[in-house]
Formats: sequence, structure tokens, C-alpha cells
Amino acid sequence: MTRQYDRLLSFVSVHHAIRAEKLLAGEGIKVMPLPTPREIAISCGQCLLLRSGEEARALAVLKTAGVEWSKLYSRDETGRAYEKLAEYEG
Repeated sequence: MTRQYDRLLSFVSVHHAIRAEKLLAGEGIKVMPLPTPREIAISCGQCLLLRSGEEARALAVLKTAGVEWSKLYSRDETGRAYEKLAEYEG
């Protein structure tokens, strides 16, 4: 089920992750929360999975709402390999 989600968005705090989940769901963008994988070393333990086709729209929604995220990763089909695509620039 999670294979369809090929983007992982990490956050600077759990507060921002929870807010992002609610905002994106309210905009009809499907996301899946999950604990941050240990392969990704960041301070917040919560991240969101989303589809690459909704990436631009999701980031625009978060920017408009002032929700800070940390890093955006692509995720392979096994869900175990990640490649950093972007970092939050404020």
C-alpha cells in the first residue's frame, strides 16, 4: 500500500508534521504519516509520505500556511532507499 507513496517529507517539529497532515488532507492531498526511518537522521520523529504527482501542490499549500518542513526525499519502491531532493529554504 505504501509503495504508491514515493516522496517522504520530514519536518522540523512534530507540531509542524501534524499541522501539515491536517492541511494537506483538507486540500484533498493524500498523505500517510509514519515514524521517520532510521536511514534519515533528523531531529523530528514524524514524517509524511506523499505521491510525486502531488509534490508541487503539497509544498505550495505548506508554504502558504507557513508550515516549516525539513527535507524532501524520493523513496524507492522497496521503501528503504531515500535520495534527498530538496531542503526547506523558508
